[in-house]
Amino acid sequence: MAQTCELNRGRTEARCVVAFDTTATRIDFPFVEQSARLTRCIDSRRKPAEQIETEYLITSRPAAQMNAEQMLQQDRQYWGIETGLHLRLDVIAGEDRSRVRQRNAVMNLAVIRRAVVSVAVDWIRRQPNRRHASMSGFYDFMFATSSKMAFKLVTASKHIRLSNL
Repeated sequence: MAQTCELNRGRTEARCVVAFDTTATRIDFPFVEQSARLTRCIDSRRKPAEQIETEYLITSRPAAQMNAEQMLQQDRQYWGIETGLHLRLDVIAGEDRSRVRQRNAVMNLAVIRRAVVSVAVDWIRRQPNRRHASMSGFYDFMFATSSKMAFKLVTASKHIRLSNL
């Protein structure tokens, strides 16, 4: 168990995590090693605390690699995930708008989208012009080159370097 009381965005926030071991089959989520119950109470001048919020966290790391205190710290870093991969997948790649429902097709598209994001992030890092260094800039580049580079990537029979894209 770990707990903190801190100032977060001008509000007093008390948080408590109780971690427990679990399995992927128990909660039907792949690669899960442990879970935790996070309780939070937020109090501010404008909005006094009315209720305790509860949410559950899951991780693929076993307790030996991530204890309750580390889970509490990682939960605070959630915006890094939201503005990184999830933003790219949900907003730019339109993953939430996808109407594919067949299980294998969903998994295949998810893998392809993540591969595209990986290639795009590498491409973005190498852009000298910061105005073009975005997922939209990457898509524009792929469109402008008639997706020749993307086609080369998925049809390569030998190892190719991303710097050749």
